[in-house]
Amino acid sequence: MTDTVHTRTPAHQHLIDARIREADLIKAVIHAYIVENRDVPFAERIDVVRRKAFATPYFYHLTGIEKAFVIAQTTMKISDVLWRIERERREAEDA
Repeated sequence: MTDTVHTRTPAHQHLIDARIREADLIKAVIHAYIVENRDVPFAERIDVVRRKAFATPYFYHLTGIEKAFVIAQTTMKISDVLWRIERERREAEDA
């Protein structure tokens, strides 16, 4: 049997470090998006272009692939939260 060892390249580790370093800001952006878009229909709130446009200005201090990675992580996490809220809303309606 062969064991696979996964190693991180310095570039990959750099992106992980950026995500960790920006974790508090990512959480704040997610919260702000949810609050500011609470009255917007779900189909519009979940739109990736809308989420990206909202998140991008918060990360003006980042550049290049680091910025792209952190914004992508933020938009995915916003999507996760939106879908969780939507599932809870639907379950409450069904109850």
